[in-house]
Amino acid sequence: MILKKYFPFIISVFLLITFVFQADAQTPSAENPKPKRPKVGLVMSGGGAKGFAYIGLLKVLQEVGLEVDYIGGTSIGSIIAGFYAMGYSPDSMLAYIRAQNWDAVLTDKIDRKYISYEEKEFGDKYILKLPISKKKISIQASMYEGQEVNLLLNRYFSAAYKKRDFKKLQTPFVCVATDLLTGDAVPLTKGYLPWAIRASMSIPGYFSTVKYNDRYLVDGGVVNNYPVDQVLDLGAQFIVGLDVQQGLVKSIDDLKTIPAVIDQLISFNRVSANKEGYEKTNLYINIPLKYKTMDFDSYDSIIATGEKVGREHYAELKALADSLNAIEYQPLKNYTSRPLDSIYIDHVFVEGNKRISDTYFENTFGKFINSMVYIDELEENIRIAYGTKFFSLISYEFRENTEGGTDLIIAVKEADPGYLAVSAHYNTDYSVGIILNGTFRNLVGKNTKLFADLIIGPNVFFRTLFMKDNGAKPGYGAKIEIYSLGFEDYEGNKKIGRINFTNFKASVFGRSVIRNRYSFRIGGNYEYFRFKSKYEEEDIDSISNYNSYGNIYFAFNSDTRDRSYLSTKGSVSELRVEYVTPLSKDWVQDFFSNSLVFWLNYNQNIPMSKRWTFKAGTFLGGTYVSGLPASSDNPHLYYQLAPAHHWFYMGGLTSKNYVHGFQPFTGVKFIQRYGQYMAILRAKFQYNFYKKLYLTVSGDAGAVEWFVKDIFDPASFVAGYGATVSYDSFIGPIELSVMGSNIYPGVSFFVNIGFWF
Repeated sequence: MILKKYFPFIISVFLLITFVFQADAQTPSAENPKPKRPKVGLVMSGGGAKGFAYIGLLKVLQEVGLEVDYIGGTSIGSIIAGFYAMGYSPDSMLAYIRAQNWDAVLTDKIDRKYISYEEKEFGDKYILKLPISKKKISIQASMYEGQEVNLLLNRYFSAAYKKRDFKKLQTPFVCVATDLLTGDAVPLTKGYLPWAIRASMSIPGYFSTVKYNDRYLVDGGVVNNYPVDQVLDLGAQFIVGLDVQQGLVKSIDDLKTIPAVIDQLISFNRVSANKEGYEKTNLYINIPLKYKTMDFDSYDSIIATGEKVGREHYAELKALADSLNAIEYQPLKNYTSRPLDSIYIDHVFVEGNKRISDTYFENTFGKFINSMVYIDELEENIRIAYGTKFFSLISYEFRENTEGGTDLIIAVKEADPGYLAVSAHYNTDYSVGIILNGTFRNLVGKNTKLFADLIIGPNVFFRTLFMKDNGAKPGYGAKIEIYSLGFEDYEGNKKIGRINFTNFKASVFGRSVIRNRYSFRIGGNYEYFRFKSKYEEEDIDSISNYNSYGNIYFAFNSDTRDRSYLSTKGSVSELRVEYVTPLSKDWVQDFFSNSLVFWLNYNQNIPMSKRWTFKAGTFLGGTYVSGLPASSDNPHLYYQLAPAHHWFYMGGLTSKNYVHGFQPFTGVKFIQRYGQYMAILRAKFQYNFYKKLYLTVSGDAGAVEWFVKDIFDPASFVAGYGATVSYDSFIGPIELSVMGSNIYPGVSFFVNIGFWF
């Protein structure tokens, strides 16, 4: 047992003593030079998040003064080895790792503020989404493309963009990938460093395949997760091997995630390569870890474990370093590398675009030509372009040109031309609904989008939106909406009848978007609308025929929330002004009049701590109609109204409504009150009390009236209060609300199951 424990130490010292005796036996001369220090190669295996342990062990290697001459790795080992080869210190590596949102990095998530407004409008609500490729419904070849991983690697390896031969890095470097078509291990020593490392870590089925030097590559761990031979081929004579592999999983209970199953499957093929590598390793250090390959958020504990294991091997590492330095002293290199902050760009080239016009990229990235480009700004512009959903992947590369300057290469992979999606929900206001969606990009021309939603249920809704997206330049679009919605009509708390809205609306507009966060539209609508009310006591239809209306409008919208439900930061707002006029030549002109309708809806999330969020909101809406008195006290009883679907309606808790003027209000029945002027203040405290469970305490105050003066009458004041328990499920929020108000004497309940739509 003692011999086994100290075997690596004994053999390493034995080898070094041999070199010392050779040196003592020789007199340095031209014919008989002094023996040189043997070249040390450092090997790092793959292992997902467990590879963070190498950072802790590298700290110990630097403490003992052990300098390495060659370094190589596979998968996560290629990342850490690449960092070290470039000259990053263990402390700087730790700082960069702590700065990442690993869930976002590993799942292609970008901050929702970068997603274009219409994508937010039609997204965030589907349970199942299937791509359409070559006129067929298909399944993606991988779970993720690696969008954020690419940006991360580009940033931190940016300083090495001119070194296309990895042997010319501060420490010569090699990483290993697998040829997807042949199954061969492919050592990568030349090319663009970020892409080489990206190929080495491309877990099959999880990340997309990387095309590199005309080969289609995936994770090197498929066939060689411990690349000793490749480091020996660089010139190493003494191998120090760091390994976080723990062998095959023995319990089915540990194979409950897709990454875990993938890792188990590819582990079968690398057993023989590992065995051969271990036999050629002079000093082997295995780092046993209780963590799994995807435990990236446990980086501090994993790094600490690596340092702990390194200190357990401190004596032999120190002896190795001292023996090497006794032969030939070699000080530690200068580990002070930093990523580029900015770079001067001469030209911008785009690769991979077929359906997206060159003009789009000129509008988006043209400003970088012949200018100093900051990496932060470049990444933001890439995320904005990615947020349009025209692309499944957008990457960049710095490339030295023939004049000695630098060109920026934007490499794109265009998204599938279409998607089909489905979802379902139930809530107390709208009852049950099933939504079917089709999304098509570049179907009717370059840079175009076509969205279509159909909601099937008691309240039918259909809408389709066509957009021409010109990037940073203005575009245009058209929209069609059809809905049929029924709701109860109240007098106080008494139900007196039922109202049904049926509307056919067509719209054309021009639009401009600023950095995917702010949308400006100006356009016109044609509406064919029926307002049908049935009173229970009289059992008659007061209005039952369709009438035509037209309007012109200006709208400003923004949505910078981190998510559309249970959000914790950002805001959502809408400012809209529209002029509505009846077009029918009948009694409508005597009852509904030309109207100027305007409103502001603003809701802000203010994070108070990791779990607490304060939500503040306001809605202010008004109507100007010629001949409408300011007060109900006005002696002139006759007046005209805006068309009914442009009134303001209060009640219910549905956050996404078919009609713009429907506004939720805690403790008030769905559409219990309505009028032509409305003011609401909202306050909510949201608490994430356990994992995906939330408690929200709400309070609303406001009024809705026909006359502007009555808004300020204390008799019009409505105050509502309530509490909601929410579960953030994969089908959307599951919520139960208990509410009350000063106009409803009892306790009311609201239930929502599924995404809002």
